[in-house]
Amino acid sequence: MNNHNHNSRGTYMISYLGKAAFATLLAVGASSVASAETTTIRAGVAVNFEGMLPVMAAKEKGYLADEGIEIETLDFQGGGPTVQAFAGDSVDICFCAGDHVVRLRNRGIPAVFLYGLDDRHDYTLIGKKGAAGSSIAEMKGETLGITSPGSMTDNTLRWAIKELDMKPDSDYSLIPSGTGASMVAAIEGGKVNAGMLVTTDREFLLKRGDFEIVEDFTQLPYAGFSAIVKESWIKENPELAAGLVSALDKASADLRSDPAFAQKLVKELYPTLSDDIIAATAESAVSRIPEGGKYSQDAIDTVNSIMTSADPSLKPITLEESYLEM
Repeated sequence: MNNHNHNSRGTYMISYLGKAAFATLLAVGASSVASAETTTIRAGVAVNFEGMLPVMAAKEKGYLADEGIEIETLDFQGGGPTVQAFAGDSVDICFCAGDHVVRLRNRGIPAVFLYGLDDRHDYTLIGKKGAAGSSIAEMKGETLGITSPGSMTDNTLRWAIKELDMKPDSDYSLIPSGTGASMVAAIEGGKVNAGMLVTTDREFLLKRGDFEIVEDFTQLPYAGFSAIVKESWIKENPELAAGLVSALDKASADLRSDPAFAQKLVKELYPTLSDDIIAATAESAVSRIPEGGKYSQDAIDTVNSIMTSADPSLKPITLEESYLEM
């Protein structure tokens, strides 16, 4: 792990726990952590895709075990139901889009980014050739697939439609269609004319030759996929918070330094993909992990823009409060 990551994490934990508490954590040492009883952290996953690589790597390399942590994941069909479980304390961590930090904080639930996993938007609007237009503007009056109401896909399409001076609820029909295979089935079956899919699904479908891109959002700087927790959880579990950040930092460093390892994990996620798509997916996913798990101001600005467009009553978040660093 490089010095930048180490210092970034140190600054975060010192500012949150206080210097004395952080010194105590350092004094505990790795041997005490290793000897402690393993703690299970419940995590809701909005979409199980390559954005989860740092978590997978931390588990496989034993970094989570070294910190006395076991992550129990529950897969949901989109960000909406995932964040509902998170808000209701059914899960401790929400592996989901940064959108939800804005919405939750506005609801009086002080959620924060514990670790950023992807600093770009994760979705592309895809349709069958001949059944979709070449842009959202051309698809006025059509049905578009979102993963779930209130999700990143829902918010993004509403923002994009409003940017065209049109209305998402009257000029289009936005239909919840799930993720991955469920969304593909909705497109192929004609339930929707185009649907929102993550990068890996997009590459697979484009290679088939019968799908085409309607709108590509993946170049937007964005708090695209994150480990989100509540402030109260960090206060109650400072050692777990520090340990999880450390494990993800080490795992991210391994992914950057070992492309073959990253490709191995992607292959576990998508065993039927060809080697060239596996390699491209791994390279893209690793390049999108923000240094030290910290998002840029541009990424937060884009989240605020999309969220306040989807719901003008929302108050934007600041980079500082979303990490509690200062």
